[in-house]
Amino acid sequence: MKKILFICGDLNPNDLGGAEVHIVEVIKGLAARGHKCEVFVGDDDAICEVFTHENITVHTVAYRKVKNLYSIAYLQAAWKSIFKFLKENKIDILHAKQVYPFAYLGARLKKQFGIPLYVTVQNPLAHKEEMVLKGGAARFLQKFLLWLAERYVRLGLKHADICACVSNYSEKRAIQLGAGKTVIVPNGVDTHVFHPPKEKVDGYKIVTTSTLIPRNGIDVLVRAFGAVAKEIPEARLEIAGEGPMEDELKSAVGGLHIADRVNFLGTIKHSEVPELLRSADLFVRPSRFEGFGVSFIEAMACGVPVITCPSGGITDFVVDGETGMLVAPDAPDELANAMIGVLRDRGKLSNLKKNALKMVKERYSWEKVVAKVEAEYNAVAK
Repeated sequence: MKKILFICGDLNPNDLGGAEVHIVEVIKGLAARGHKCEVFVGDDDAICEVFTHENITVHTVAYRKVKNLYSIAYLQAAWKSIFKFLKENKIDILHAKQVYPFAYLGARLKKQFGIPLYVTVQNPLAHKEEMVLKGGAARFLQKFLLWLAERYVRLGLKHADICACVSNYSEKRAIQLGAGKTVIVPNGVDTHVFHPPKEKVDGYKIVTTSTLIPRNGIDVLVRAFGAVAKEIPEARLEIAGEGPMEDELKSAVGGLHIADRVNFLGTIKHSEVPELLRSADLFVRPSRFEGFGVSFIEAMACGVPVITCPSGGITDFVVDGETGMLVAPDAPDELANAMIGVLRDRGKLSNLKKNALKMVKERYSWEKVVAKVEAEYNAVAK
């Protein structure tokens, strides 16, 4: 048995993204294997409703949520809280949920206490691709915060004992940013929860689940759906997620006169995602950047074909025409043609479902992912 300290930041059970799902499932799996997990989150302990195993202890970190500076504020507060804990308790492994900002904090703690550091590398460039600042002073902060974030990223990757990258893309970028020892430990999916419906009548419903930020390409999806709606009157689009582009996207929907065909669902609980996916005929997210994209394999596990772009880690599991469809980024006409083609060719739709489901079950079960994490812990501990 090992004692592992996880640096996680905010974990809201009602709003778990890909990085959060990964760390939650890994913690649950390791606890079930007998390891003691000390989990440091934000100032809300709501994740305790998910972490019910006796081997999991959740520690909250109160921090001031300053606009545009959440990460920096959390680092300062978490350093004090974890430092105090480590002065009084023995830990075998430090595990940072993702590179920014948690790997930097892990590196500082490793230096202070000599504890091996394991970092899950989702997308080492996320600080650039996802940063959307709000407020009048945003443009003055942007340059400084990007410089500071990259410094933290490089230091965290450099000092990690193992950088567990979720995709080949993530590994390549991590190495470019100074990572030493790297391995591939992908994201996974719970096929007991994400599974095809027992009965399904084929229709024309398209869904996407994503934060409404530029890198996810939902603006391209909306434009493409405008063309789909003209060709297939029965087609509907449901968008689950919130973000700074929401008003822009709703305005675009109105301009295309498809407001009666598009439904903005807002953020939905992760527990509600499987049912949404099972109701769909296509999952579409034309990502401009993607470290891995757990939403895609969740859709595949539910028997829903995916259409996306060959961005980042997506090409690890989407083979064009076999396990999904790939189109060029920022190409709404090409995306529209792909959606129309798949929806009208039920034989192709069936083959994509079958191939994707088989691939997910063989490669992306959480049992296999947790076993890989445990093996890397053992290697680092030696």
